[in-house]
Amino acid sequence: MHYRCILLSVLLPVLGLSSCSPLGEARSSSPEALRPALPGGWCYVDTVAPSVRVDLKYAGSDNFVGRPIDGYTGRRAVLRREAAEGLARVSKQLADEGLGLLIWDAYRPKRALRDFRAWSASPDDRQKAEFYPHLSKEDIYRDRYIGDSSEHCWGIAVDITLVDLKTGRPLDMGGRHDLLDPSSATDCETISPQQRQNRHKLREAMAAGGFRNYSKEWWHYYHYPLPKPLLEYDFPLDDDMQSP
Repeated sequence: MHYRCILLSVLLPVLGLSSCSPLGEARSSSPEALRPALPGGWCYVDTVAPSVRVDLKYAGSDNFVGRPIDGYTGRRAVLRREAAEGLARVSKQLADEGLGLLIWDAYRPKRALRDFRAWSASPDDRQKAEFYPHLSKEDIYRDRYIGDSSEHCWGIAVDITLVDLKTGRPLDMGGRHDLLDPSSATDCETISPQQRQNRHKLREAMAAGGFRNYSKEWWHYYHYPLPKPLLEYDFPLDDDMQSP
């Protein structure tokens, strides 16, 4: 969950309309036309990289907040097409080694970040022992594990890991997704040599697809080069949006 300065922020309404895409053009009143649509140049990951597995953690309760997050009304991962194509290349290369990819988060609506901020101001600490045992909520923001802007909102970032294709199980990375802790750093020295090797294997594989790692979180990668302009999106995830 790496966060950077935003050059321009655009919030899309519930139906996914945007001034920077053709989504706002007039359409007929047919049921098909009333379906929300993806922005131009975006896609469902499964249409480009069908072998990549998906388990969107923020669509359920297995996350640091402990409940579904605002905007996660679907369970299909969405990204800009160039990022999805990068994942397809990585997945193809890994398959020769009996490995695959598992996505925990991809595009993240801006409203999810506002939901995180509201949670941080609440007394709810029921997930602390599992997800942020050594940090306060203020520390989480100060140390940049969570922020008010995100590469996920640009449609280029994924939270991801490696899986064994034979067993379907994720490789041991020495810590779970969204463990907001210094031990989640990709080059952490307190984990075992095998766990560190697995983290580095993921980093090397993702680099071949044009992705860069956020060093504080072994699972977080963003596709490079960055899109221009940098726009944050806010349309909610839906499993049946029209493709551009």
